Amino acid sequence: MNQLKQNISIAYSPDTDDAFMVLALREKRVDWEDFEFSFTVGDIQELNDDARNSVFDITAISVGAYPNLRENYLLMPVGASVGDEFGPAIVTSPGSTLSIDDLRGKRIAVPGLNTSAHIAAQALFGPFTAVPMYFMDIRNAVVTGDVDAGILIHELQLDPESAGLQKISDLGRLWHNRFQLPLPLGANAIRRSLGPQTIARLSRIYRRSIEVGLENRSATITSAVNSAAAKDLLDEAMGDRYISMYVNHRSLEFQEDVLSGIRTMFDQGAQKGLFLPIDLAGHLSP
Repeated sequence: MNQLKQNISIAYSPDTDDAFMVLALREKRVDWEDFEFSFTVGDIQELNDDARNSVFDITAISVGAYPNLRENYLLMPVGASVGDEFGPAIVTSPGSTLSIDDLRGKRIAVPGLNTSAHIAAQALFGPFTAVPMYFMDIRNAVVTGDVDAGILIHELQLDPESAGLQKISDLGRLWHNRFQLPLPLGANAIRRSLGPQTIARLSRIYRRSIEVGLENRSATITSAVNSAAAKDLLDEAMGDRYISMYVNHRSLEFQEDVLSGIRTMFDQGAQKGLFLPIDLAGHLSP
């Protein structure tokens, strides 16, 4: 008699690095063992909101969204996207004379109020009036002057000048200059109710998916780029550059400096009143 398989739902964002990390698992190039996986792609702010309702077993989230998810989820040690002195681009319209020092109090487009980009920006040059919108709409909002500036995430951060925008700074660089730490942007959260043994097994399977992707880098990049929301703006070279930035040893486990970066983001967000204080102890999955 065949053992019943445990259904596990996985959600990830429509960017190249998330698609890269989960691709081998989706294509069953990683042993599913006694699990049955289903996959959903969603905008990161939508996934942050879904996680508040415990929609998925494993879900990509903004690191900055986790404090409001702590009751039902743990942070997974695998699948994170971390900026090492680079990160989301801060952009203004063509001809603008605004600098970072001028952005306090301005209207700035952000890819969601619970995103790491928004929390980091408020910590680094706020307070400002955040205008949340779908990440693909931010460039046009800046160009047309609907907002004073915008924060570009995912692949859009790579070449904002091609859209006629001015990049005036980079959140990862500003974060490093302020805190001497990497900037934690995205991570995976896993439902606490799955239990420690199942959580540990799923973390191992997810890590193997990333490893297989890196072992077959070129083919995985091609597939990941073709599935990205910003695929019309990408070529193979840009995809390769983006994967080099966000899928690497940082994605396989949390290093101590990344954990320090997460603690710093949680401290900054709590100080800004964006969520209640949180101690990272007890919130990391095995």
